Order: sequence, then C-alpha cells, then structure tokens
Amino acid sequence: MKRAIIVGLCLAFMATVAFAGPPNPSSRRATEIMFPIQDDGYRLMFEGFEGTFPPAGWTLAQTNTNETWGIETYDPFEGLQYASCQYDASYSGPQDEWLYFDYTIEAGDDCLSFYAFASTYWAVDPYQNYNILVTINDQTVWDYYNDNNGAVTWQWQQYSIDLSGYDVGETITVGFGYQGYDGAQGALDAVEIGECPPPPPEPCCPSDYVCLVHDFNTTSCGWSEVACGLGPVPWEWGVPTGIPTVACDDVAVTNVLGTALAGDYTAQTGEGAVIGPYDITQNCWCLELCHYYDIESGYDGGNVKVSTDGGATWTLVQPFGGYDDILDSTTYVAECVGGEEVFTGYSGTFVRDCFDLSAYMNESVLIGFFFGCDSSVVYPGWYLKWVKLGSDEITPVKDTSWGGIKAMYR
Repeated sequence: MKRAIIVGLCLAFMATVAFAGPPNPSSRRATEIMFPIQDDGYRLMFEGFEGTFPPAGWTLAQTNTNETWGIETYDPFEGLQYASCQYDASYSGPQDEWLYFDYTIEAGDDCLSFYAFASTYWAVDPYQNYNILVTINDQTVWDYYNDNNGAVTWQWQQYSIDLSGYDVGETITVGFGYQGYDGAQGALDAVEIGECPPPPPEPCCPSDYVCLVHDFNTTSCGWSEVACGLGPVPWEWGVPTGIPTVACDDVAVTNVLGTALAGDYTAQTGEGAVIGPYDITQNCWCLELCHYYDIESGYDGGNVKVSTDGGATWTLVQPFGGYDDILDSTTYVAECVGGEEVFTGYSGTFVRDCFDLSAYMNESVLIGFFFGCDSSVVYPGWYLKWVKLGSDEITPVKDTSWGGIKAMYR
C-alpha cells in the first residue's frame, strides 16, 4: 500500500493555562506504583503468591546464601503479595535462584502467562548484569533481556508463552529463574496456565496515511510556552549533546525540542511546550511521538495533553501501553505534572509512542508536552524528535513539492 503524505503547516500559538533523596533509574529496588491490569478471565491454573512461600507444589532452589526468591508486599500486581528476588548487595557471589512447579497439561491449556518487572537499566541497558528466565523442562522459553517487549523499569507487564507444542496429559516442569551478579530486583506475579489472554490493542502508528509531519530536525515549528512551574524555562530547540544520535526508523538526530540540550534540567521547574492547532479528522487522528527520555524515575516526568479551548484547559491523553508511572509523592512534588501519569525513568533509546485522538474528531486541538521536576535530583531530560498525525485511511494527496516530502525524512 502506498503512503500518501500531506505537508502539515506549523502554526505558532501563544497560550496560557490555569492549573488548579528520591530513587532514580539506577535504583536496585522498585519503589514506585505499578499500574494495575485487570484479570483477563482465562485462568485454569493460577498462582498469586498470597499464602506461604514457596507455594504448595512449588520448589525453591537457592544457590546464593544471602538473596533468593521470597515474598514482597510493596505494590503487587494484584492481591497483597508477589514473588521477588533482590540482588545480593554483599556481593558474596553470583545468583542462580529458581522457583519450579510441575503441571499436567489439560485441554484448553494454550498459554503460560505471568506478570513480571525488572530494571531495564541493570538488566538490559547499559549494564546487563542480570536476567529473569522461564524454562520448561529445563529449556529456556523466555528471558527478560531478549523478550521484555519494550518494558519500562519497575512496571508490571504481562508475558505469554505458547503451550500448543505440549500434549494433553503431558507433565511439564516450569521454572522461573533469577541469574546474575550485581543486578537489581526482579519480580513475578499472577502466574496462570489456560487460554491465551487476548492481545493488547495494536498501536495506531506508524500510520499508513500521514497528514502532518512536524520534524524537530528541520524546524522548531514555532512552539510556544505554557507556564506552569516556578523555575526557569526547561524547553529549548537546537542541537543536543549526550543523547542517542539515531532516532526512530534509524533517522539521524540533528536537532530536538528538549528540556536541556546540554547537561541536566534544572530542579524545581516545569513548563509545557505547545504546538498546533491541528484539525482532527477521520484521516488525521493518530498522534505519533518519537522521543527519548532520561528522567529521575518516579519523581520527575513528562506527559502529553490536548486543549480544545485555546489552552485554557488541558486533558491528559494516554499512549498505547500507558505511561511509565504516577508521580504520587507528597514530599517531592513535581512542577506541572505532580500526581499525574508520566513518562519517567530511562527509555534507553528513542522510542515511538502512539496516542488515539479520535475522541476529538472534527475539533481543532493544541498539543502540549508538559514536563516537571521536584526540588532535588536532576537528570538529562526529555527530548522530542518528531510529531506526526495520521490514520489508516487513504485520501487524495495534497499538492506539495518533492523537496518538501523528502525534508520530512531527513
């Protein structure tokens, strides 16, 4: 299918808006709220780690004398408890810690599903010091490093393993392992065997049809400020330093709209960067954001909001897959985004997030990128490479120059 592209015009818009020792991404232990995900209703076998540990029928195989799998009660995925393995802070030796259970396959046992979280900072990038694994009959069928599906540090995420290759009546041994040295916390909850859970909604981007491309590589697009914090303005456009040089789709990074182009953002500051207005139509409702962030986890962050009244009020819009966390601290309150869902922590690379704006069909919206931090601990910040609007609809192409089209993909 060919992709039809219409050049979007950037409109400067000045707007005002009325707003009625923390941990960080390298922390070794989860201390933030995990987003709850509702029971999928497909359970035949289920273990939520709510009773004694290890659960009846499960076996703990401990090799490290200091740290192994046990019970944790802070912010379970559901219920009151979950299985957790902390890293051995005494560095007495490597960890190779396992939980095992046997299970006889029944009709309808299509998937092994579970929720897990770990630290992408320590498990994936940049250190890769530890891993969470799943084995069936001592064969690795999943591991966090290779199969985390873009997970974010300390966020519960569901994973499923296909059991269709096993016969009804066959007994399998399932193992959940923690392996590494000088790693970080790993956690497990809501283990079930049964029908496969329904797949999550597919993100609406990349779109087949792109109606607007706002590439910060080539222009600042006349973004405007929305004052909502106490400190200096955090947003600026230009050449960044110290961040990845390749963005989504392997596009080189030359300029970005970011919270600090060199060094870290300033403590106790917050502001919104606004672009638009844009008309949301049946051909132009899926918002695509290519961005990178390295932000103090759980205390500072950024989110995306839209306004239909010229910036007088703003409404948070959700990305497919959700934000990373809620800034719920009452001691260290972030400017502008305190108490709200945000991107926070460390994305590792430039990532693509998609937002469904179809609720604003046939309306004109401003799009705001709101960032805020508290009074202590600063990090590099939040960097935007491009914003696109599109859909899966195909409509006639608006006249434009070939040079204009090529400029969108520099």
